[in-house]
Amino acid sequence: MIDVGELADLADVARQDVLSIFLDVDPIKPEHRVPNPAYRIWLHEAVRQTLAGIVGPVRSEALRVGQKVLAYLDTAPARGRGLVIFAAPNFWREYSLPFPLPNRVQFGRPDLVPLLWAVSEYKAYAIVAVYLEHAWIAVAYLGRTTVVDDETLELDTRDWRFKAGRSDTYTRRVGAGVGRGAQADTFDARVDERRRQFWRGVARAAARALGDRHIDRVIIGGSEEAAATVRGLLPDAVRARVIETVPLPAYATLAEVQERTLPVAIADLERRASGLVAALLARVEADGSAVIGRVATFESLMRGEVKTLVVARDLDGDIWQCTQCEYLSATPIGTCPGCGGAVDRVALRQLLPTLARRHGAGIAVVGPSASSQLTDGIGALLRYRAPHQVA
Repeated sequence: MIDVGELADLADVARQDVLSIFLDVDPIKPEHRVPNPAYRIWLHEAVRQTLAGIVGPVRSEALRVGQKVLAYLDTAPARGRGLVIFAAPNFWREYSLPFPLPNRVQFGRPDLVPLLWAVSEYKAYAIVAVYLEHAWIAVAYLGRTTVVDDETLELDTRDWRFKAGRSDTYTRRVGAGVGRGAQADTFDARVDERRRQFWRGVARAAARALGDRHIDRVIIGGSEEAAATVRGLLPDAVRARVIETVPLPAYATLAEVQERTLPVAIADLERRASGLVAALLARVEADGSAVIGRVATFESLMRGEVKTLVVARDLDGDIWQCTQCEYLSATPIGTCPGCGGAVDRVALRQLLPTLARRHGAGIAVVGPSASSQLTDGIGALLRYRAPHQVA
């Protein structure tokens, strides 16, 4: 599993000799169900090309790290559907994910953008499954589902009292005798009331679970009547977080629940990502409180104007960094204008998480459908418009 705090620590890793590897190792795909799966073949070629471009004193160590990674993946069985490895001398981080990631190899600083996308795309959501006599609440995160509460309606009728024979008041009112039929109606009414009490308890438990875990999305499932009733019983603030109501078979397995709910959750996040990009573009046109494009976004970030970076999962593009004073430029420069030192070309995606933390900006990573509207695959919502932008 991915720990968000651990990602923050990785963003602060200053070393620039890390091999970042992202692999689709999905065992369901036919090309991965052979003795030499396709991802291994791809990785050997990608690592060879990446290492061929490394020069200077770090090359020999990078070659050893690359050989170590290849030897490991040539023998270790793949776990999960996606694999992430950050490797360097005396440094190894590995994450097995329940979903595939696009294949990618990068050298330098840890490349965190795909993992940040995964954390966003598979953000936690709650599932409330409710039926006539049982209910459970689960939390799904990064493709895994865990039950956090389980309730069953227990009807103990031993202390229920019913009048035998005729009911005088009922007879006077409708002019009819009441026997076993009235008792059956009373019994059914009490069962219905107990069931509503049960569903009210489920609604309270769901509200508490979402609040305790700071989850802002919930999917309600189960039988149609029970799901609709519990949804109506939720507090207004919690009901507003309901993404959708989906039918779930009674006593469905967690795998079946995940199969039915995960596409709904992902579709919701994709809608939100598209909405975020649309809002950003609207603000660019309306009042300049947002920017798009690599140069404009980078310059706003360095001035401390950015509140939230909006970044494509497959972001490309470079910036230039001084090897001595770490001066940064979004446009090509031959030497550092500050100290006259040599300048290296660096992938923007590798420095972006560190720069965002340094300047107090958040990062929202969006998938291809939303990011296709962003120039250079990047933009930002601003805290304020600087004087030069107002002018």
